[in-house]
Amino acid sequence: MSHAEQTVTPPVSRARMQTLAPRVSPLSRLHHRLSNANVPPFEVQLEDGTVERLVGGSFADADMAEARFRMRVRNARGLRALIALDELGLGVAYLEGDIDVDGDFISCLDLRAIFTDRHPVRSLMRFLVPLVIGQRRSDLAWVPHHYDFGNEFYFAFLDKEFRLYSQALYTADDESLEQAVTNKLQYVVDSCRLTAGSHVLDVGGGWGALEKFIGPKGVHSTMLTISHEQYKFLSEWCDSHKMPARLDVVCESIFAYKPSTEYDAIVLLGVMEHLPDYPPLFAQFRRLLKPGGRVYMDFAANRNKFSVSSFTHQYVFPGNHTPVYLPGLTEAANATGFEPIALHNDRHSYYLTLRAWARNLEAARERLVPSVGEKVFRLFQLYLWGCAHQLGRNGALESYRVVFQRASGRPSSEIGCYRPI
Repeated sequence: MSHAEQTVTPPVSRARMQTLAPRVSPLSRLHHRLSNANVPPFEVQLEDGTVERLVGGSFADADMAEARFRMRVRNARGLRALIALDELGLGVAYLEGDIDVDGDFISCLDLRAIFTDRHPVRSLMRFLVPLVIGQRRSDLAWVPHHYDFGNEFYFAFLDKEFRLYSQALYTADDESLEQAVTNKLQYVVDSCRLTAGSHVLDVGGGWGALEKFIGPKGVHSTMLTISHEQYKFLSEWCDSHKMPARLDVVCESIFAYKPSTEYDAIVLLGVMEHLPDYPPLFAQFRRLLKPGGRVYMDFAANRNKFSVSSFTHQYVFPGNHTPVYLPGLTEAANATGFEPIALHNDRHSYYLTLRAWARNLEAARERLVPSVGEKVFRLFQLYLWGCAHQLGRNGALESYRVVFQRASGRPSSEIGCYRPI
């Protein structure tokens, strides 16, 4: 064929070329990151209404399984946060309402496996503040941020009888939260050998859950708190209760507390995460506790100290809050003459507790949002389900009950024989 006889293809307009070109999904980076992940099927709804199905490449039966949740991207900020694949940024986007989640929240949190969380400057700042102004002043500034949203807010999701803000103790998956809390408080009484006339120091007294349980038994209690709302609540209650026990509350840090008496037992219900400096803490326990007295504590734990997400230390528990590092805890106990009496793994019980709290919170949404705001509601929804996910899915977060006794160098009879605690 001569040059003159060659067919000339007419030029394609730019608009036509755009039509012929394959559409590039704005979620292509998310698709790529999911290629080797075990994430169940889910959907992303973009601002224009487009819905894309995504699934982890290593998830079994991905083609047959239904989507577990739908993530709705409400604006350009939400899309930027999602495709950045940064855990902190996506958490903030959820708080601000730039992204919504419908369906199984726990499954949505499986996405954490593919997100990054690298914020070294933010992480460093939480250690610089207590270094400069001291741990006590830091705690006084930080701790109320989590506990002072109004008592009725917490009462909406805690158990209805005692209002315990600490893991309950389940004996069966279908047990009620209220019964599991009763199990837990009875364990504290038994393990600390509390009887009528005993005097307990309750560090971080919350809303008096322990006292509601031990007060009718004639067990006295002094409650420490640095939450302004809790202090006001407990002060009024101490003046009005009718139980056969002496109750009082002190607004002070455990490190600065200097009473004129020693206690039969010290109890910390979900407080140890706020007390990361173990050696001076156990030294203070030794000063406050009678010889042979016991310390009960329960807590979330981690294999690495201060292994906390950027979102957690920025928004949930500001500062150097940390899950307990068990080896460091036992080392501090050993150095101050405390012997371990009991150690129990409560990971599943804490998962069930958090699941119950999250469900209670969501059930109360309509009456809570007008009082605390949408952002606070979302913060606690994300916090409760997030901790439940880490405890329940793979043990990224752990949970323990521990009992120590100030018995080193004393007769074994003070420890006593076996009792089923």
